[in-house]
Amino acid sequence: MIRLIFMAFSIAIFGKLPVREVEVEKKELKETSIIDSDLLAIDFCGEAIPLSELRIAERYQNTIRNYDNPTFRKLMTRTQKRMRIIEPILKKYGVPADFKYIPLIESEMSDEVTSRRGAGGYWQMMPSTAKSLGLVVNDTRDDRKHLVKSTHAAGKYLRELHRQLGSWTLVAAAYNAGPTHIQNRMDSQNKNNYFKLRLNTETARYIYKLLAVKEWFSNPERSREWVNGDVLSRIADFKTEQEKAGTQLAKTLAGS
Repeated sequence: MIRLIFMAFSIAIFGKLPVREVEVEKKELKETSIIDSDLLAIDFCGEAIPLSELRIAERYQNTIRNYDNPTFRKLMTRTQKRMRIIEPILKKYGVPADFKYIPLIESEMSDEVTSRRGAGGYWQMMPSTAKSLGLVVNDTRDDRKHLVKSTHAAGKYLRELHRQLGSWTLVAAAYNAGPTHIQNRMDSQNKNNYFKLRLNTETARYIYKLLAVKEWFSNPERSREWVNGDVLSRIADFKTEQEKAGTQLAKTLAGS
Protein backbone atom coordinates (compact mmCIF):
# COMPACT_ATOMS: atom_id res chain seq x y z
CA MET A 1 0.00 0.00 0.00
CA ILE A 2 2.77 2.40 0.98
CA ARG A 3 4.59 1.72 -2.28
CA LEU A 4 1.49 2.51 -4.29
CA ILE A 5 1.00 5.75 -2.39
CA PHE A 6 4.56 6.80 -3.14
CA MET A 7 4.26 5.95 -6.80
CA ALA A 8 1.10 8.06 -7.07
CA PHE A 9 2.82 10.85 -5.12
CA SER A 10 5.85 10.73 -7.42
CA ILE A 11 3.85 10.70 -10.60
CA ALA A 12 1.73 13.61 -9.42
CA ILE A 13 4.79 15.75 -8.69
CA PHE A 14 7.46 14.61 -11.12
CA GLY A 15 5.49 13.04 -13.94
CA LYS A 16 5.81 9.43 -15.05
CA LEU A 17 8.99 7.83 -13.69
CA PRO A 18 11.30 5.93 -16.03
CA VAL A 19 10.83 2.16 -15.96
CA ARG A 20 14.27 1.63 -14.37
CA GLU A 21 13.45 3.90 -11.43
CA VAL A 22 10.06 2.26 -10.99
CA GLU A 23 11.78 -1.11 -10.67
CA VAL A 24 14.21 0.32 -8.10
CA GLU A 25 11.31 1.62 -6.02
CA LYS A 26 9.58 -1.74 -6.20
CA LYS A 27 12.63 -3.36 -4.64
CA GLU A 28 13.48 -0.69 -2.08
CA LEU A 29 10.09 0.37 -0.70
CA LYS A 30 8.74 -2.04 1.89
CA GLU A 31 5.16 -3.17 1.99
CA THR A 32 3.43 -2.56 5.31
CA SER A 33 0.32 -3.77 7.06
CA ILE A 34 0.24 -1.13 9.80
CA ILE A 35 -3.48 -0.58 9.25
CA ASP A 36 -6.10 -2.48 7.31
CA SER A 37 -7.44 -0.23 4.57
CA ASP A 38 -10.96 -1.51 5.28
CA LEU A 39 -10.90 0.34 8.61
CA LEU A 40 -10.61 3.62 6.73
CA ALA A 41 -13.02 2.72 3.91
CA ILE A 42 -15.98 4.49 5.48
CA ASP A 43 -18.17 6.75 3.39
CA PHE A 44 -21.35 8.77 3.63
CA CYS A 45 -23.58 8.49 0.57
CA GLY A 46 -20.53 7.49 -1.46
CA GLU A 47 -18.47 10.48 -0.29
CA ALA A 48 -15.23 9.26 1.30
CA ILE A 49 -14.55 10.25 4.90
CA PRO A 50 -10.91 11.44 5.34
CA LEU A 51 -10.19 9.19 8.31
CA SER A 52 -6.46 9.22 7.58
CA GLU A 53 -6.52 12.68 9.19
CA LEU A 54 -6.02 12.11 12.90
CA ARG A 55 -8.40 14.86 14.09
CA ILE A 56 -11.21 13.37 12.00
CA ALA A 57 -10.39 9.80 13.04
CA GLU A 58 -10.36 10.81 16.71
CA ARG A 59 -13.73 12.54 16.48
CA TYR A 60 -15.20 9.55 14.67
CA GLN A 61 -13.83 7.10 17.24
CA ASN A 62 -15.21 9.13 20.14
CA THR A 63 -18.63 9.26 18.49
CA ILE A 64 -18.86 5.59 17.60
CA ARG A 65 -17.89 4.73 21.19
CA ASN A 66 -20.84 6.80 22.43
CA TYR A 67 -23.21 4.46 20.63
CA ASP A 68 -21.66 1.30 22.02
CA ASN A 69 -24.23 0.77 24.77
CA PRO A 70 -27.26 -1.43 25.55
CA THR A 71 -29.75 1.41 25.06
CA PHE A 72 -28.67 1.98 21.46
CA ARG A 73 -28.62 -1.74 20.72
CA LYS A 74 -32.24 -1.99 21.87
CA LEU A 75 -33.09 1.00 19.68
CA MET A 76 -31.52 -0.74 16.69
CA THR A 77 -33.66 -3.82 17.29
CA ARG A 78 -36.98 -2.05 17.69
CA THR A 79 -36.56 0.31 14.73
CA GLN A 80 -35.73 -2.24 12.02
CA LYS A 81 -39.28 -2.36 10.67
CA ARG A 82 -39.57 1.41 10.39
CA MET A 83 -36.18 1.63 8.69
CA ARG A 84 -37.50 -0.69 5.98
CA ILE A 85 -40.39 1.71 5.42
CA ILE A 86 -38.14 4.77 5.15
CA GLU A 87 -35.53 3.57 2.66
CA PRO A 88 -37.73 3.03 -0.44
CA ILE A 89 -39.42 6.41 0.09
CA LEU A 90 -36.09 8.20 0.15
CA LYS A 91 -35.03 6.27 -2.94
CA LYS A 92 -38.07 7.61 -4.78
CA TYR A 93 -36.63 11.12 -4.37
CA GLY A 94 -33.07 10.16 -5.28
CA VAL A 95 -31.90 10.45 -1.69
CA PRO A 96 -29.23 7.93 -0.59
CA ALA A 97 -30.19 5.32 1.97
CA ASP A 98 -27.69 6.68 4.50
CA PHE A 99 -30.20 9.42 5.35
CA LYS A 100 -32.60 6.85 6.79
CA TYR A 101 -30.60 7.12 10.01
CA ILE A 102 -31.57 10.76 10.61
CA PRO A 103 -34.73 9.86 12.59
CA LEU A 104 -32.62 7.73 14.94
CA ILE A 105 -30.35 10.60 15.93
CA GLU A 106 -33.07 13.25 15.78
CA SER A 107 -35.93 11.57 17.63
CA GLU A 108 -34.81 7.99 18.39
CA MET A 109 -37.44 7.05 15.81
CA SER A 110 -40.27 8.40 17.95
CA ASP A 111 -43.19 10.55 16.84
CA GLU A 112 -43.64 12.03 20.33
CA VAL A 113 -40.43 14.07 20.59
CA THR A 114 -40.71 17.87 20.38
CA SER A 115 -37.72 20.17 20.72
CA ARG A 116 -37.64 23.40 22.68
CA ARG A 117 -37.77 25.29 19.38
CA GLY A 118 -40.85 23.41 18.21
CA ALA A 119 -39.35 20.82 15.85
CA GLY A 120 -41.38 17.63 16.04
CA GLY A 121 -42.07 14.16 14.74
CA TYR A 122 -39.78 11.46 13.46
CA TRP A 123 -37.69 13.85 11.35
CA GLN A 124 -37.84 16.75 13.84
CA MET A 125 -39.16 19.30 11.36
CA MET A 126 -40.08 22.83 12.28
CA PRO A 127 -43.79 23.60 11.66
CA SER A 128 -43.01 26.15 8.92
CA THR A 129 -40.71 23.72 7.08
CA ALA A 130 -43.24 20.90 7.37
CA LYS A 131 -46.04 23.08 6.00
CA SER A 132 -43.91 24.27 3.09
CA LEU A 133 -43.41 20.60 2.17
CA GLY A 134 -47.14 19.89 2.14
CA LEU A 135 -47.64 18.50 5.63
CA VAL A 136 -50.57 19.54 7.80
CA VAL A 137 -49.57 20.89 11.21
CA ASN A 138 -52.33 22.38 13.35
CA ASP A 139 -54.08 21.91 16.68
CA THR A 140 -55.89 18.75 15.59
CA ARG A 141 -53.44 17.12 13.15
CA ASP A 142 -49.70 16.87 12.87
CA ASP A 143 -48.39 14.99 9.85
CA ARG A 144 -44.87 15.13 11.26
CA LYS A 145 -45.99 12.24 13.47
CA HIS A 146 -46.97 10.14 10.45
CA LEU A 147 -43.93 8.12 9.39
CA VAL A 148 -44.80 7.75 5.70
CA LYS A 149 -46.04 11.31 5.15
CA SER A 150 -43.15 12.89 7.03
CA THR A 151 -40.61 10.73 5.18
CA HIS A 152 -42.00 11.86 1.82
CA ALA A 153 -41.58 15.44 3.02
CA ALA A 154 -38.04 14.72 4.20
CA GLY A 155 -37.19 13.18 0.83
CA LYS A 156 -38.34 16.32 -0.97
CA TYR A 157 -36.42 18.52 1.42
CA LEU A 158 -33.17 16.55 1.22
CA ARG A 159 -33.37 16.46 -2.57
CA GLU A 160 -33.76 20.24 -2.68
CA LEU A 161 -30.85 20.73 -0.28
CA HIS A 162 -28.64 18.65 -2.56
CA ARG A 163 -29.62 20.79 -5.54
CA GLN A 164 -28.50 23.83 -3.58
CA LEU A 165 -25.31 22.48 -2.03
CA GLY A 166 -24.12 19.68 -4.31
CA SER A 167 -22.70 17.47 -1.54
CA TRP A 168 -24.52 14.98 0.65
CA THR A 169 -22.29 15.69 3.66
CA LEU A 170 -23.19 19.38 3.34
CA VAL A 171 -26.84 18.35 3.02
CA ALA A 172 -26.57 16.56 6.37
CA ALA A 173 -25.03 19.67 7.91
CA ALA A 174 -27.78 21.83 6.43
CA TYR A 175 -30.46 19.51 7.78
CA ASN A 176 -29.08 20.22 11.23
CA ALA A 177 -28.23 23.92 10.98
CA GLY A 178 -30.30 25.13 8.04
CA PRO A 179 -29.15 25.73 4.44
CA THR A 180 -28.74 29.49 4.84
CA HIS A 181 -26.39 29.03 7.79
CA ILE A 182 -24.27 26.45 5.94
CA GLN A 183 -24.14 28.54 2.76
CA ASN A 184 -23.04 31.57 4.77
CA ARG A 185 -20.26 29.54 6.40
CA MET A 186 -19.14 28.27 2.99
CA ASP A 187 -19.09 31.77 1.54
CA SER A 188 -17.32 33.41 4.48
CA GLN A 189 -14.66 30.69 4.73
CA ASN A 190 -14.39 30.10 0.97
CA LYS A 191 -14.69 26.34 1.47
CA ASN A 192 -17.18 23.78 0.20
CA ASN A 193 -15.96 20.75 2.16
CA TYR A 194 -17.80 19.80 5.35
CA PHE A 195 -14.65 18.51 6.99
CA LYS A 196 -12.79 21.77 6.41
CA LEU A 197 -15.54 24.14 7.52
CA ARG A 198 -15.55 25.72 10.97
CA LEU A 199 -19.03 25.02 12.31
CA ASN A 200 -20.84 25.15 15.63
CA THR A 201 -20.27 22.15 17.86
CA GLU A 202 -23.59 20.43 17.19
CA THR A 203 -23.32 20.70 13.40
CA ALA A 204 -19.63 19.79 13.42
CA ARG A 205 -20.55 16.52 15.16
CA TYR A 206 -23.67 15.77 13.13
CA ILE A 207 -22.13 13.77 10.29
CA TYR A 208 -20.13 11.70 12.78
CA LYS A 209 -23.35 10.70 14.53
CA LEU A 210 -24.87 9.60 11.23
CA LEU A 211 -21.72 7.66 10.38
CA ALA A 212 -21.61 5.97 13.75
CA VAL A 213 -25.24 4.86 13.57
CA LYS A 214 -24.81 3.70 9.98
CA GLU A 215 -21.70 1.70 10.86
CA TRP A 216 -23.26 -0.04 13.85
CA PHE A 217 -26.15 -1.12 11.62
CA SER A 218 -24.14 -2.11 8.54
CA ASN A 219 -20.69 -3.10 9.80
CA PRO A 220 -20.67 -3.98 13.52
CA GLU A 221 -17.35 -5.85 13.34
CA ARG A 222 -15.55 -2.80 11.96
CA SER A 223 -17.32 -0.65 14.53
CA ARG A 224 -16.10 -2.84 17.37
CA GLU A 225 -12.54 -2.57 16.09
CA TRP A 226 -12.81 1.22 16.09
CA VAL A 227 -14.17 1.08 19.63
CA ASN A 228 -11.68 -1.38 21.11
CA GLY A 229 -8.65 -1.22 18.82
CA ASP A 230 -5.60 1.00 18.69
CA VAL A 231 -6.74 2.52 15.41
CA LEU A 232 -5.53 6.04 16.11
CA SER A 233 -1.99 4.96 16.93
CA ARG A 234 -1.92 2.78 13.83
CA ILE A 235 -3.01 5.72 11.69
CA ALA A 236 -0.26 7.83 13.26
CA ASP A 237 2.30 5.09 12.51
CA PHE A 238 0.98 4.84 8.96
CA LYS A 239 1.45 8.56 8.40
CA THR A 240 4.98 8.37 9.84
CA GLU A 241 5.81 5.60 7.38
CA GLN A 242 4.43 7.71 4.55
CA GLU A 243 6.64 10.63 5.53
CA LYS A 244 9.74 8.46 5.85
CA ALA A 245 9.16 6.84 2.48
CA GLY A 246 8.47 10.24 0.92
CA THR A 247 11.83 11.48 2.19
CA GLN A 248 13.52 8.34 0.87
CA LEU A 249 11.93 8.77 -2.53
CA ALA A 250 12.97 12.42 -2.73
CA LYS A 251 16.59 11.46 -1.94
CA THR A 252 16.48 8.74 -4.59
CA LEU A 253 15.20 11.15 -7.22
CA ALA A 254 17.70 13.84 -6.21
CA GLY A 255 20.59 11.40 -6.61
CA SER A 256 19.48 10.02 -9.99
